[in-house]
Amino acid sequence: MNLGIRSLIVFFIIFFNISINASPEKLLKDAVLLNGFKSANEINPQTNDELVMIGKNFFNSENISLNGDTSCQTCHLDKFGSADGIPNAVGVGGVGEGAERVKSYGAILPRNTLPLWGRGIENFDVLFWDGRVEKVEEYIFSQFGKDFPSNDPLIVAAHLPPVEIREMLVEDKFITDNKQEKLTSAENVFSKLADKARLVEAEAMQKLADFHNINISDVTYFHIAESIAEFIREKFAVQQTKFHKFVFEDGSLTEDEFKGAMLFYGKGKCASCHSGPLLSDMQFHTVAFPQIGYGKNGFGIDYGKYNTSHNPNDLYRFRTPPLLDVENTFSYSHSGSVADLEEAVVYHFDPLRYFDASESSELDRVEYYKRLSLATKSELLTVYLSKEELDEVISFLKTLSFNPKDI
Repeated sequence: MNLGIRSLIVFFIIFFNISINASPEKLLKDAVLLNGFKSANEINPQTNDELVMIGKNFFNSENISLNGDTSCQTCHLDKFGSADGIPNAVGVGGVGEGAERVKSYGAILPRNTLPLWGRGIENFDVLFWDGRVEKVEEYIFSQFGKDFPSNDPLIVAAHLPPVEIREMLVEDKFITDNKQEKLTSAENVFSKLADKARLVEAEAMQKLADFHNINISDVTYFHIAESIAEFIREKFAVQQTKFHKFVFEDGSLTEDEFKGAMLFYGKGKCASCHSGPLLSDMQFHTVAFPQIGYGKNGFGIDYGKYNTSHNPNDLYRFRTPPLLDVENTFSYSHSGSVADLEEAVVYHFDPLRYFDASESSELDRVEYYKRLSLATKSELLTVYLSKEELDEVISFLKTLSFNPKDI
């Protein structure tokens, strides 16, 4: 729904509720539902228990990387809310978890690890910070072009990490010879991974063969990716948070939590982007976060969605991150440049408060000014929150926390 139309509808709902002396709680719940928030039971997909357990094995196994030292779990840990607790993920060559990996001198990746909550729900069709896997009608846009391996965007996304250099690949001669961003080149890597799995993950591969009623020799990486996607759907399914219980089960909020929610859906305009069942509109926006690390485009630069669309209007735009369990999924922003949740909120409406130009190189300043010039087009920069209001918004955001499933 167009933001202007939705805002107008919210105005009339609030006006009507006030005119009939509706309670503030009802007013808030109406605004929440209008912005597409749904109960966990309504959005979580059905999964197959057998395929989930097979997928669990591959999700946790370092054998799905050719060099055998990186798994999905490496960067998606329960104790960090399914993220990894560091600014930029560390791929091949890394040792340990979280900050330990940074100290291990592994391959540092250009972006922050996104948590996995709600992946696989209906209409979660835009994956990764830059939307490099995106379903539009019946077509999947990805680096594989027209040869996308599945109509399910989550299964397509599960094909990407094992063929990403530095993330799960060491650039040796085999990889150099096959380094083209299309499915036919990636198939050589996928074929080697399947061959390897038949040797070192024989039991899981046989279970996959039995599940699909095929010979183990016919099990491909597609079947592995399909099982990983099924595990992600179940393991990282949305759970009822304190806020869900307030909206759908007549639960209660503290005074600060309630005021924060009113600010989130009202004066703060947070819901203009953080809407829907996961509190993300799945669209692309520019927020003037500082950039750290070398960036997707090198030299501390990351062009965001432009890298996949090649549309100049997409420069420095990144997909709105969902906010479920946001308290535990630090660091924040596409490059993980902000470790503190309050600071992350401030960058949306007062981006110069924490930016120290004296600590930045000339190139860094120029790049930041470019991002800032685009961010100034956002209506959020017409908002100002006092320290008290900011604390209330943070209190609300913490009502979105929950503990991971134990599978």
